[in-house]
Amino acid sequence: MSLRPEVIGRIILARFLSFSLKPYENKIDNVKNSRIFRALFPDIITFKMFPRADASCDKAGFMKNTLGRIEKDGKSFSIRYRSPGLAGEYLFDGKKLGSLTGRGNFASFRKDEIDLLDRKLRLVSTRNRITHMTLLGIIDHQAAYLGSRDPLKLVPLSRMKISRWIRDHGYQSIDNSMISRVVHDLCVLTPDGKPVPLRDFFPSSRDICKRYIKKTLAGEEMDLNSNRLDRPYTDGEIRVRLEKTYGLDVSRRTISFCRKEMGIPPFHRRVYENRYPPTLTQFSPRFPVTSSSVKKNAPEMPGVYELSLDNGGIEYPYKSTGVFYIGSSMNIKKRLQAHLGNYSKNGDLNGLINKGGCLFQFCSLKYGFREKERMLLQCFKEVYGSRPKGNKVG
Repeated sequence: MSLRPEVIGRIILARFLSFSLKPYENKIDNVKNSRIFRALFPDIITFKMFPRADASCDKAGFMKNTLGRIEKDGKSFSIRYRSPGLAGEYLFDGKKLGSLTGRGNFASFRKDEIDLLDRKLRLVSTRNRITHMTLLGIIDHQAAYLGSRDPLKLVPLSRMKISRWIRDHGYQSIDNSMISRVVHDLCVLTPDGKPVPLRDFFPSSRDICKRYIKKTLAGEEMDLNSNRLDRPYTDGEIRVRLEKTYGLDVSRRTISFCRKEMGIPPFHRRVYENRYPPTLTQFSPRFPVTSSSVKKNAPEMPGVYELSLDNGGIEYPYKSTGVFYIGSSMNIKKRLQAHLGNYSKNGDLNGLINKGGCLFQFCSLKYGFREKERMLLQCFKEVYGSRPKGNKVG
């Protein structure tokens, strides 16, 4: 079955649009350096620069996959391409050529040679036009981001939306599949000189949601570290904050899905991760580990307790701290007195206590103190890389 000419033309164009930047520039150079092009330019073939386009005379400032640079142009933006061959379209004056055929410099060229050159220039011009209109569409939709470089200023944008925008500007034959081929693996420099892949200008609504979630949770971490917040946000609370702070209306389920995709733990795990002691563990102030201090300050109640060196300096895999033991007991005072009496069979623990300069703090718990001890040991291990030196197991 033979294909219609228009179908064959679209296949050829699709392949042409898929060339990476360097091979594409080589094809342009090959055409411009050909004998027939030099004979016809600029009498029959002319080059027209696109509106809001300019070209650099030196590619040295551009990486191999970088089209050019988006530059601030008054209140808007323009595009400075890496080479002149990308910044416009070639116009072929067939009528003028017809009047000159067989005369002068044009006598030696056959019709099929001229037709082939015409097809090559049409392909180059079409690709340049699609690329330029795509960049103008990006500028139109992402101007706030280009002006600020704040990722939160990006708006959801699809290739389909850009193709509709291009059609609204008079180019009905450009569709989203062509745009996808053009933007693949290409970058552009933003006004501050930073390279950005063109695909990054096309975030989905979910991508935008993820950025706002990360921003919110970064604030959460700062507030937790400065004690302005006593616990992490639940997914429902994140949803409320996104709506109040950024006007982003998304469901709690979407928040949960995005958080999981980014590998961010849920609320109940973030309570205990990356902080020791966890925010919700309300330890007492620290007191000296001496007989008089224990007798005066330690409660005769169940709970968990922590022992540490006053001068810190214990090295763990991730970082150093003074903490060397986490324990629990039905009677915190009695257990601490036992440590001071060297009744423990834990030689490492006894050695650290006997060095002197030790401190204790405690958290009274009527129920669940064993579970609390296990949780604190796990939290300590995640933050410092191992269990405390005085805890023999693990």
